[in-house]
Amino acid sequence: MTTLATLRTSISTDLRDPANQTFTAPVVTDMVNAALAALSPIAPAQFQEDIMPVADTLQYLVQSDTFDGIAVPEIEVVRAEVWDGTTTPISYLYALQRAAGEYVNDSSTGWKMWAGYLELTNAQEDVIDPDSHLIRVWGYRPYPAVSADDDVVPVSAELEQAVRAYCRVEALRRLVLDRDLFTQWQTKSNNTDVSPAALMNGLAQAEEDWRRRERKLLVLRER
Repeated sequence: MTTLATLRTSISTDLRDPANQTFTAPVVTDMVNAALAALSPIAPAQFQEDIMPVADTLQYLVQSDTFDGIAVPEIEVVRAEVWDGTTTPISYLYALQRAAGEYVNDSSTGWKMWAGYLELTNAQEDVIDPDSHLIRVWGYRPYPAVSADDDVVPVSAELEQAVRAYCRVEALRRLVLDRDLFTQWQTKSNNTDVSPAALMNGLAQAEEDWRRRERKLLVLRER
């Protein structure tokens, strides 16, 4: 994994604008976050989280630390279990039944994810001891946005290349749609050898590269 500052430098080099004369650092950061948002439904991050139960509580915010306490509806939980936290190491007790796995769509049949919260049934809450148990969940989540130079971009080397490919497409689209921006890129970034026709061809190639990577990166979720 790399930092935002390092990734931004690589992207600016890809865009033939290493000094950020046309695409400033904040603009490149916006493109990185747009790329992370685009990758999230294709190849989401996997996570495991231990939730400390609270007495008389049915709802728990999932991945609160990752998203600064904000509920994220795109989070998917695929498995929830109860473990004994008093043993060393902690030990598995039993799995919690998921509502989607039952024969009827009813709030009392099992847990579900709703608007970023794990919702338990009353029956499940009754058998969980908040003094000794913990709820362990597995699932998929989108990638959080990055902003500071030393923020780590939480993707693998393969996904980092996909982020760079997406940013190339986004930048070239902006150049095609904004003639003034294209002129600025030509002059300030020393790209006078690039004609509008060459720019359109470069955009077509970049879009094809992104589509190829998108198909390759598609992750089949566990259900």
